Amino acid sequence: MSASPRLAWELIERIISESGDDTETIYSLSLTCRQLRPRSLCHMVADVDIRTRKQVTAFRDFLEAYPQFCHFVCSIRADPTTFMPFPLLNILPNVISIEWSASMREYHRVGLSLPLRVLTCYHKFGTNVTSLSLYSLSFKTWQELCRVLLAFTAVKELRCEGLEVESRAINGAALEQRLRSQGLKLRTINIADGVPEAVTKLLFELAQSTVERLALHVYNITSLSSDLLCEKWPELLTLTLNLKVFPRSNGDDNGIEASIIILKGFRPPRLDEVTVEIQSTVGNLLLWIGSDERNLHLCSELDQTLLSYRRPQLLPFGHRRTRSWRKGLWSEELGQYFPRLRERGSLQFASSADIALGHDELVTSLVYCPDGSRLATASMDCTIILWNSDGQLVHEWVAHTRAVYSLAFSPDSRHLASGYADGKIAVWDVSQGAQKIATLEGHTKLVNHCAWSPDGTLIASASRDKTVRLWDTPTFQQLHLLKVSTNDFVPVVYFSSNGRWLVSPSSRRCYVWDIASGAMYKDFCIAEGDDNGDQAVIDEENEEDEDVGTWCCATALNLQGTRFATGYPGGSVRIWDAQTGQCLVVSRMHMDRVFRVAFSLDGARLLSTAWDGTAKIWDASSGAMILSLEGHTEGIRAACFSPCGKYIASASFDKTERLWRTEDGSCMGTFSEHKAWVMHIAFSTDGKTLSSGAHDGTVVIRHMGLL
Repeated sequence: MSASPRLAWELIERIISESGDDTETIYSLSLTCRQLRPRSLCHMVADVDIRTRKQVTAFRDFLEAYPQFCHFVCSIRADPTTFMPFPLLNILPNVISIEWSASMREYHRVGLSLPLRVLTCYHKFGTNVTSLSLYSLSFKTWQELCRVLLAFTAVKELRCEGLEVESRAINGAALEQRLRSQGLKLRTINIADGVPEAVTKLLFELAQSTVERLALHVYNITSLSSDLLCEKWPELLTLTLNLKVFPRSNGDDNGIEASIIILKGFRPPRLDEVTVEIQSTVGNLLLWIGSDERNLHLCSELDQTLLSYRRPQLLPFGHRRTRSWRKGLWSEELGQYFPRLRERGSLQFASSADIALGHDELVTSLVYCPDGSRLATASMDCTIILWNSDGQLVHEWVAHTRAVYSLAFSPDSRHLASGYADGKIAVWDVSQGAQKIATLEGHTKLVNHCAWSPDGTLIASASRDKTVRLWDTPTFQQLHLLKVSTNDFVPVVYFSSNGRWLVSPSSRRCYVWDIASGAMYKDFCIAEGDDNGDQAVIDEENEEDEDVGTWCCATALNLQGTRFATGYPGGSVRIWDAQTGQCLVVSRMHMDRVFRVAFSLDGARLLSTAWDGTAKIWDASSGAMILSLEGHTEGIRAACFSPCGKYIASASFDKTERLWRTEDGSCMGTFSEHKAWVMHIAFSTDGKTLSSGAHDGTVVIRHMGLL
């Protein structure tokens, strides 16, 4: 960009400042305009992460070549065993924050013991460091920990997480006494998970007279809570209690009860703001609340106890961020259990800056209704969202206390079935809003997949409890329990187009059931055989020992119900006669694990995608490869034909989707709205829209006419 930008420079400066913690954005800005590059580079060096000695040397050489950047370095994250403070701290006058964390290869293996000359350098040149974070470190002795604390005389903020002290040597007493006499002028202490009680007590003793902000991770009631309650804490203004909840556990296991006891007895004179952060996923919290009546009582007691402080705050999901427009959803759902806090506006949720629509966690299912008017998506965050054909959110709701794993529309598009992690299936009337009309119970484990029969009178479900069940939709009663003949669960179920057969593949065998009688019609092996493509014959008693590499990992049934396709970890694809179980085609064109296979609507072509980043189009009759679609830089997680058969859409771990012509394999477009792995992709039944769902919960709906 040679001319001055159209936006005011003040606005551009503000954008750069707001994006200072997003290196990718800053880098993009620096490439956009040469006039922006100096300011962008300054932000890019403000927060430095260096882990190896090679990186330390390279960073030093960079600063020697461009000394003007020395003044912009404010924060350093490093492994203390590889980062030498001299001469770097000597030439970085504005470093105020240091974060130490061991690399994974060193954690819990070698006790940290820094040479005296290194600690002396920190003491001499680190006088401006006011914030120190110690993460995932193992100190060799108690003495080593004291030395580190003595090296940073100006620290006002200390954060600790995942610390270990291998031994508390007797010769450390002198240093500990020196530390006690010198004291720490800390204003903020944040003690997270995995910090020994002895370290916490020491910090309390050293700084309790000066600390203004205290954050503490609470597991359960120990002597630590008694020590906390007995101290005066004359300067303390804010207290944050962090805790976890675990499904099916009572209050003693997760810190809720301990937090209530602390809050009832802890009354420093200046304490004004109290926050409780529950570090939990949506599903874990909802499941814990509903698992025991005592837990409901604890929620009510916490609700009341927090209100005894002038500025209370409850963060049910901790710092786990939710999309800003979903705050109302979670406030309404959790406000049932914390009504007083909600009424006062103290039930809070951390907001995400991501303005994209969607869920807060992984999208687990994405399906269009048969008439193409609506899209339904489900997520690990226990919610279901309905979207209209224009891509607008129509309705969203918390469907269960467990993750929603599968969705299926009825043939008339009026009803939606959803399968959950606890084995239950709900049926919703979605003609107006979402009203639950039935709950189907029988499975004992996660429901992987559910499907409606073509005439809408049956629902089939497959579960990790290694059963397939048929449900009668007029009565919502179980009609048949279909048990597989091997010790293997069935991940998916398919109805034939005439409604006569139910095809249920596992990773090793394929089961074809007669729907009317519930009897097994055919049972054939689909596990891969030898390199010559011979069909494997597996001794059922020894199936558990069979090589995982031979198992089927992707399946599809054509619309006509005559052909069945399978994909394998080794990269091969097979096509079977669904009625006889005869293997018709064996092909090995992929170089890695096959993720997905799918037939075109007319059944003439087969699509396969793999970890090797390619998608292949096959002739479903001969098995001859027609085209190889190449362009993704990582594995292709999902792909599908358009209803007209002229296009293919693919979704990849490279965070993009692509649209291809089936005629010549040319790529019509690459879409990169998602910022995470793209897990699902589908065309509407009329082919007018293309939708995708990602690992971070985002959902994107595109109009094909605008592509």
